[in-house]
Amino acid sequence: MYPTPRQKYRLAKLFGCVRVVCNDSLGCCQEKYRSRAKKPTNSELQKQFIIQAKKNSK
Repeated sequence: MYPTPRQKYRLAKLFGCVRVVCNDSLGCCQEKYRSRAKKPTNSELQKQFIIQAKKNSK
């Protein structure tokens, strides 16, 4: 796979966004673990962080 410069830029931007959402989700799960609270489900994490990230990007 040999992406064009534009594709490289867009892939880097995408992976940057994914990393932010992943780190936020992991931080939330670690905080819940430390406080002995119930771990959030995948759908709860998606609602909380992916939707929030979409709102912040605009």
